Amino acid sequence: MAQRGIASRRKVDELIAEGRVCVNGTRLSGPGAMIDTGKDTVSVDGVKIDINLPPEGRTYLVLNKPAGYITTVRDTHRRRTVMELIPGVKGVFPVGRLDKDTTGLLIMTNDGRLCHRLMHPSFEMERLYEVTVAGAVKRSDISRIEGGVDIGDGKASALKVIDIVNDKSRTVVHVGLHEGRKRQVRKTFEALGYKIKELTRTGYAGLRLDVKTGSFRYLSKQEVLLLKEGVGIK
Repeated sequence: MAQRGIASRRKVDELIAEGRVCVNGTRLSGPGAMIDTGKDTVSVDGVKIDINLPPEGRTYLVLNKPAGYITTVRDTHRRRTVMELIPGVKGVFPVGRLDKDTTGLLIMTNDGRLCHRLMHPSFEMERLYEVTVAGAVKRSDISRIEGGVDIGDGKASALKVIDIVNDKSRTVVHVGLHEGRKRQVRKTFEALGYKIKELTRTGYAGLRLDVKTGSFRYLSKQEVLLLKEGVGIK
């Protein structure tokens, strides 16, 4: 369970001692139980968890990146990096980047071929974001967002607006894109004069954000297969 990113080893021992962990519906009486990942079902507080081992020789995981962390393996300025959030996991690297203040879904792996294809624009991997801005978003600006906005690099940035939720003091906009240009979503809204309060990536290449902030989980074999199929890897 600790290897799966459910909790630290100490916390896992506490969960077992509290009777909150079950294998095939039976509460564990102590740590050290043998688990068959192909047959057994493990649950915590009645919620089933994924215990499938990653494919041999390759590691695939998804992290919910908090704000304040740099998306890199090492940083010469001693800033916090996403590697600090996956203790015990060796040799993986981020698929693409999320800037320091952007949160959400980050795929990490040591599969260089898959990483390259997921990032390459020719495969048009969909990325989904939740953008929270101060105040209301003008109806006319929605058309501009979808039609293309100059973000200063000589190209028009077009986003697909999926949903909008208005509040008294803020607006939450769900958008999708396939390009993956640097800081594209943030720059698009800033170019229109909006102050971004929060920016979260909620989806990437068919995966959806489903772990708590600062936590990670390994991808199932089926999820890895779907990623590979999406970029033509057999």
